[in-house]
Amino acid sequence: MTASSPSVSNASGVRWDLDSIYADAASARAAMVDALASARRFAEQYRGSVAGLDPAALATALDELADIRSVLHRVSSYAHLRTAVDATDDDNRDLAARIERDGVDMENLLRFLDLEWQAIDGAVARRTAADSALTRYRHHLDLLTDDAAHILSEAEERILSERSTAAVTEWQKLFGETVSTLTTQFDVGDGAREHTLDELLAYMHHSNRDVRIRALETLYAMLTPWTPVLAKCYDTLVGDRLTVDKLRSYADPIQPANIANDLSDAVVDGLITAVEERYPLAQRWFRHKAKMMGLPVLALADQYAPLGEGRHVQFEEGRTLLQSAIERFSPEVWKIIDGAFEGNRIDAEPRPGKRGGAFCAPVSSHEPPFVLMNYTDSLDDVDTLAHEMGHYIHFWLAGQAQTELTFGTGMAMAEVASTFNEMLVFDLLMETETDPGTRRAIVAERVEGSFATVFRQTMMARYEKLAYALRAGGSALSSDRLCDIWFEQNKRYYGDSIELPQGYRYGWAYIPHFIDTRFYTYSYAFAHLTSLALYAKYREQGASFVEPYIAFLSAGGSETPAESLAKLGIDISDPGWVEPGFAEIERMLEIAEAN
Repeated sequence: MTASSPSVSNASGVRWDLDSIYADAASARAAMVDALASARRFAEQYRGSVAGLDPAALATALDELADIRSVLHRVSSYAHLRTAVDATDDDNRDLAARIERDGVDMENLLRFLDLEWQAIDGAVARRTAADSALTRYRHHLDLLTDDAAHILSEAEERILSERSTAAVTEWQKLFGETVSTLTTQFDVGDGAREHTLDELLAYMHHSNRDVRIRALETLYAMLTPWTPVLAKCYDTLVGDRLTVDKLRSYADPIQPANIANDLSDAVVDGLITAVEERYPLAQRWFRHKAKMMGLPVLALADQYAPLGEGRHVQFEEGRTLLQSAIERFSPEVWKIIDGAFEGNRIDAEPRPGKRGGAFCAPVSSHEPPFVLMNYTDSLDDVDTLAHEMGHYIHFWLAGQAQTELTFGTGMAMAEVASTFNEMLVFDLLMETETDPGTRRAIVAERVEGSFATVFRQTMMARYEKLAYALRAGGSALSSDRLCDIWFEQNKRYYGDSIELPQGYRYGWAYIPHFIDTRFYTYSYAFAHLTSLALYAKYREQGASFVEPYIAFLSAGGSETPAESLAKLGIDISDPGWVEPGFAEIERMLEIAEAN
């Protein structure tokens, strides 16, 4: 069955087809061999000469570099995507290990260009980057200049790169393989069967309170024996990152993430503080929801309980809803998304060995991305589908307009289109759904989704800050210590509006973002508030907003977020830029309270 076949429960059989990237592992390995040869020729031609290149010659060199990196990204993505759906397969693991090894060799061959550019006087470098011949690479070169203070010598960079497989990647693999293979028996009411972690989490939206509570208890019981291993993975990675940060002279562990997001420390700190100051907004809803459910206080398992009868949405219906929402915004944008369904670029079926959660993975600027999710027939899965297809649009548009060096954005900007898509679907559902109970459920899910994206993700950024500070102070991040930090920050978020079970102390243990990309989570809050502000502009401007929005997505990483957003009327240097987003959240909250 392909992604466009008739729908069945839990998207059974909806799997991607990676043949458009490579036919098999052997083809991927062969492509990597050729790319390494190209990298060697590139290094022989340009090493030692970067400072002497005129702007036109430098643009040519960067075009060649982009082509080489395009192959590297294709091969790396292919290996990653194979592993994501079966982390236990030896062939997949062997391919990933080989590509990682070759990728390190290629980075070592190509690193000289960035380093030689960063050795140029900053003022000279910026004047050169401003030349019209380098327009498409200006921001890329300026970012390298900005980061020059944190770059080591070529020999030192090579050493760090060489050790990364054992010091970083293997710990990330251990975490991923451990979490993705966890299963346990659970009986939702029709007989016990093996459940994955994601399937248990999906029951948090179940209409039966007993099922929700038992599923949560089962999940934590399944996790608990493995938390020392999962904590060791995190402790080792955090310790290693702090060591490298010291070598690179970063002032704070969050600074590399801020630089990667192309956001100032002041903007990010202001965002986190602004969100924390508004925790009472979420607590207000949780207290109201408790009254609606006839409870003195919500249990954690009630946080996402449906208000009204839960509605199942099988995969094909989810696709149809998404089409209706996107097509009325822009038929051209829907054509892009439809290509993912028709081209079997989606893997939606939950199964053991497959990575949990969801993601949209770019392949290269010349190849459309692939989407992974674990579709369990809930209305929330439609949001997830819309979210990941927002990423798909962004990657596709930027890939068409930019080069391999400039189509990618920082994570904070990468999340804007995904949230915008969710709002398009939400408005469609609110316009077309007539049943009062279902409407109430939809609004509640939208409000709670915003809380999870803005408040909970920011809480996790604060958790990371405290964990890194503890490790920097010389304390190992044991399971118990991580539990204490996690529980304390969650109590700060929920206040007395939700009762937290003791098992929730292990809530940190299965979250891959902490392992894969530090301080990833605040990107969601930034993007969500930005998207809500943009969506408010779309409601005001209508069709005239579409073309500038598509241009905004097409810009990719070719300019700063401040530059891109300023073109759409948002000034992130103004601390008040978050207010329209919070106003939208409060508006939705008031609608939910009235239903």
